[in-house]
Parts: sequence; structure tokens; C-alpha cells
Amino acid sequence: MFRRKRNKNKIGMDSRKKMSFSSCSVEFIYMAASPPCRAVWMCIKELGIDVDMRHIDMYKKAEHTQPWFVKLNPQHTVPTINDDGFILWESRAILGYLVNKYGKDDRLYPTEPQKRALVDRMLYFDIGTLYKSMVDYFQPILYMGSSGDPQKANQLKSSLDYLDQYLEIEEYVAGDNLTIADLAILATVTHLEGVEWSYKSYENIFRWVTKLKTELPYYNECNQGGINMFKDWVKLRREQAAATAAEEAAKSVRKNSRT
Repeated sequence: MFRRKRNKNKIGMDSRKKMSFSSCSVEFIYMAASPPCRAVWMCIKELGIDVDMRHIDMYKKAEHTQPWFVKLNPQHTVPTINDDGFILWESRAILGYLVNKYGKDDRLYPTEPQKRALVDRMLYFDIGTLYKSMVDYFQPILYMGSSGDPQKANQLKSSLDYLDQYLEIEEYVAGDNLTIADLAILATVTHLEGVEWSYKSYENIFRWVTKLKTELPYYNECNQGGINMFKDWVKLRREQAAATAAEEAAKSVRKNSRT
């Protein structure tokens, strides 16, 4: 376990904003463009926790590689929380921890074994199937300029098909009320809006997303800004990829003209 003392001068209070809802105090290190961060942010809002929010820029400034953060979290991933010296990363672990410690009841993460197992199943489905298939398909496109692997596209579509089937008989992904599984998967599915991948053809998913966007008063605050941030970054990456491709094509033409 890595621990560190609070040093407000070192961290910089200008990069924080505070949300005060209860007597506890948690430092939440996040990037709004990250779906796992948005899931934890929604959970924080749902629980009403007193949070010091620390947004870091991973795109332009690579702040996640700074020594202070690597010492805190050797994987240097977001989200990361510091709960009075207890450091935790991995969003789904954070979701469960926050409910276990700060939840007024177990509604978001049931303690009854079978109900909890249903929530865990969907959390594992998200990280191992749905979110993974989204990353596997889009990462080569966004980072390497790939045109997209059809097989990986089909894996993403299959993941969405599974989720759509789960929602045929339930109002929420793991039962008849909102749980942390909904928050995690909602952040994942709506991230597709950032790459303009429509999920409207999945009727049950679209109904569920529309329902939660209406029900959760904090949805726009926790999600929409981050989606827009990611969308802007995607646009920039595509423009850069197009410029690189055009430059390579021009080089090829010049080379051929000399032979």
C-alpha cells in the first residue's frame, strides 16, 4: 500500500474543487474524459460524499506520469482515490469500496450474496467484455490510424447484443433498482457518443440509457462534459491522422516521380 501525506501546496489548490455533502473527506483524482472516472463520480454524487476533486490532464500534459502520482499509484491510472491515506485505484473496486464504507444502506451494492453476485457479474461483464471490446476496437483507430478491425467491431456489437438481452426483462442491469453496475456500464455505453457510434438500434439499451439520463440529476455534470472532452480529442486525433496520411501520400508521389 502506498501512502502519502497531504500537501496542499505541492498538489496545488487551484487544480481542485470541493464538493461538500457529508463529514467524510476523500481525494478523487480523475480525468473527465475517462468512462471509469465518470462512473466513480456518479457514485460519489449518489452517495453524497465530501470530495476533494483533482482533475489531471493525461492528453496534453501527461500529468499521470508525474513522480508524485506514480508514487501514489504505480500503474498511474485514473480514477484513484486517497481516503485519509488509504489509496485505491481500479474504478470497480472503488465503486464497491465507497458503497461499503459510506453507503447509508446496501441498495447500490447489496450484501445479500445472490443479489451482490448479480451486480458483480455485470461489473465483470463490463471490464472483461463490454468495455474491453470497446477499447480493443477503437484504440488502434485512435492511436495508430487503423481503419478498424471488422472482427473487433463484431465483438463490440456482440457485447452490446448481450447487454440488450439482459435489459429485456429488467429495468436496470442487475435487478429492479439502480446499482453500481448501472453506473459503470452507463459510463461505458455513453462513451460511444464520443466516437459517434450510435447505440439507438439496441432498443433496450437505448431505453435504459434514456431512463437513467432522466433519473440521475447529476448525469450531465458527471458525464456530458467528459464525453464532449473526449469527442474533441477524437476529432483532433482524426485530423492528425488525416494530415499524416496526406503527408505520406505526398512523399510517395514525390518518390515515384523521381524514379
